[in-house]
Amino acid sequence: MSHDRFLQSARRMLAVLWVAVSTLQAAPLNILLFSSDDMNFDSSGVYGGPIQDLTPNIDRLAAQGFRFEHAYTAVAVCQPARQSMLCGRYPHRNGSFGFFPLRPDVVTLNMRLHEAGYLISTFGKNKHHQPAGKFHADPANDEISRHPSKLAEATRAFVRRAKQEGKPFFHNVNCYDPHRPFIGMKGPDDLAGGEAPSRWIKPEEVKTVPGFLEDLPDIRRELAGYYTSVRRLDDALGAVLKVLEEEGLADNTLVLFWGGDHGMSFPFGKSNCYENSSRCALVFRWPGVTKAGAVDGKHLVSTIDFTPTLLEAAGLPAIPGVDGRSFVPVLKGGTLPGWDKVYTSYNAAFGNRWFPMRCVRTLERAYIWNPWSDGKRKYATENMSGLTWKAMVDAAKQDVAVRQRTELNVHRMPEEFYDLRGDRNERRNLVADPAHAAEIDALRADLLAMMRRTEDPLADAFARRGERAFVDAELEKLRKRHRQPAGAGE
Repeated sequence: MSHDRFLQSARRMLAVLWVAVSTLQAAPLNILLFSSDDMNFDSSGVYGGPIQDLTPNIDRLAAQGFRFEHAYTAVAVCQPARQSMLCGRYPHRNGSFGFFPLRPDVVTLNMRLHEAGYLISTFGKNKHHQPAGKFHADPANDEISRHPSKLAEATRAFVRRAKQEGKPFFHNVNCYDPHRPFIGMKGPDDLAGGEAPSRWIKPEEVKTVPGFLEDLPDIRRELAGYYTSVRRLDDALGAVLKVLEEEGLADNTLVLFWGGDHGMSFPFGKSNCYENSSRCALVFRWPGVTKAGAVDGKHLVSTIDFTPTLLEAAGLPAIPGVDGRSFVPVLKGGTLPGWDKVYTSYNAAFGNRWFPMRCVRTLERAYIWNPWSDGKRKYATENMSGLTWKAMVDAAKQDVAVRQRTELNVHRMPEEFYDLRGDRNERRNLVADPAHAAEIDALRADLLAMMRRTEDPLADAFARRGERAFVDAELEKLRKRHRQPAGAGE
């Protein structure tokens, strides 16, 4: 071959390669958002979980992707958590105080993706995405998310449909595990509404109890069921990720694992504003962007940041007026100023039972306001079902320390302040300690400013939190304005 012909041939080959590379780069980004349900941040191995080799798929994904150490849900109960995540607004700004649908004016991530031509699924927690028209789920299935093999089959059908239709996809998989009921609580054949996990955890394998709980035999027994359910969640994640690989889609799919929508359903966990209510596992695998095995321990991110982040990653327009911010620069290895705190809240449980709470949290401090706490009203939610709360109540009859803990859970205090440097499990309330008065006042001012800025309806009550009659009147106004929809639940 002559030199000229060789050059011409080389140029043609380079042109073909350039077109191929350009086409690949221009291809719309597929997105898999995989979430667990009621899972503490430290249940998986990569986050220091107490059960060895419990979560091989979560751990492998973290090794391949980017892991956040400090990620928090905006609200620690199912429906408002998920709806806030998919619209980028705090619950008091999207209408989902409790188990309520989003307001008509709220724009969702799904709406933006639908407009851009994405095929969208919702597998699991479907009733917690309301109104359905704002989420464009096609297909939707609420019966298979405790079944790893069925999730794999449904995922394969979904991504093949997206290929056939020439569409990018947003695959929203919401596994019901490890939400109650836990596997094995009714006996050795109890699969809690799903298929068998690849491993069962025995009570004797629970060597340590989470620090916010008491170390009692029945609590260890219930934790064994919980961790067995975590294992099935991990099975489900692995099954879905395997399909992406087999279908040749792993290299063009951003994977977001959120574990879970909030903390585990135990006392002082879910349905509160504590560390173990709000902190969750967050892993991104974005091929070509995130560095394998990267860990961020500086930025405090929130679920309200997911929508703007995913929209930027997909190259789509931002939604005006959201409360969240994109952390794409962090995923690319950079840093962002002003990510040193998060705000969390809680409002209503199912049955229209209101226990409003507000919290501002930094890496080292947490301040919580409980306006419902008046010394008489008693806290009661789903996290007190099962063996754990009963075991605590029984132990409290003989153990003063456990009795104090149960009393705190039921009645709380209007204000709580924790120094997280030596008390990550928030067991020592220092709100009355004069040594911390200045920083408590600073956090109060910060929280009030956020509530004013975002038009929280309880902002005036917080500003006048020492006036019990006024606070009670503001709470009653809030309850009257919002009624529980029929058929809602946690």
